Amino acid sequence: MPSILAVDIGGTYLKAALLDDAGTFLTDSVRRPTPTGAPAETVLETIATMTTPLGVFNRVSIGFPGAIHHGKILTAPNLGTAAWHGVDLTQLASTRFGCPARLVNDATMHGLGVIHGHGIEVTLTLGTGMGFALFRDNIPAPQIELGRHPAGEAPSYDDFVGDAAFRRLGMAAWKVNVAVALARCAALVNFDHLHLGGGNARHFSPDELPANVHLVLNEAGLKGGAKLWAPEMDALFGAPPAAPG
Repeated sequence: MPSILAVDIGGTYLKAALLDDAGTFLTDSVRRPTPTGAPAETVLETIATMTTPLGVFNRVSIGFPGAIHHGKILTAPNLGTAAWHGVDLTQLASTRFGCPARLVNDATMHGLGVIHGHGIEVTLTLGTGMGFALFRDNIPAPQIELGRHPAGEAPSYDDFVGDAAFRRLGMAAWKVNVAVALARCAALVNFDHLHLGGGNARHFSPDELPANVHLVLNEAGLKGGAKLWAPEMDALFGAPPAAPG
C-alpha cells in the first residue's frame, strides 16, 4: 500500500510515522532528540536512521518550526536560523528519500490534522516556541509567523508563551500569558475555532479555555501530513513532482 512518511521537526524532538492517504497511522510514531545546532543534512540523516524500521513509503510530508517560502527555509528560530536560511529542504528531502516531498510550517501541518474545514480556524501550538496557522474553509492561509511577532511584554510570542517562559514563570503565570495570547488571536482574526496543541497544551483542561478553543492531541502534528497530498493542496504546491531518478 502506498504510504506517506510524516515528519514533525521540533525544536526539542524529531517525530515521524507512516500514514495512509486518510491520515490513519500505519505504524507507531518514533522520536529522537533534535540534534542541537545541526544543519539540514544532519537532521535528514537522523530522520532517515530513525524511520528505516517503519517500512516503505512513496511521499514525505514535513512540518518545520519556522518560516517557509516556496519550499525554502527563511527562519528556524529554535534550530539556528543562520545554518538553515535559504535551505531548499523540500528538494533535500526528496533527494534523500527518493520520492516527492512537501514542506509546511509545523503549525500548519498540525492544523490540517484537526481542523473541521468550515469557517475561520486557527491552530496554536505550545512547545519550544509558539506555532500559529490560519485556515479558511479547510485551506491554509499564507504563513503568518505570529510566534516571532513582538508580544509587548516580551521580545516575541515565542518568548511570552514558549517553553522557556513556562519554566521561568511557573505554571500559573504562564497560563495567564497563554490566556492573553488566545484573546489577542481572537481579536486579530475573529476565529470560529482555535485548536490548541503542542506538548505544553497538556497543562490545560478544557474547562480552563474559552468555548471555541479546543485541546487537540499532539499526534495531530503528524496526522496532518496526509492532507498535504490531498488533491486540493495541488493548488498550493503544484502537481507532485516525479521522484528523483
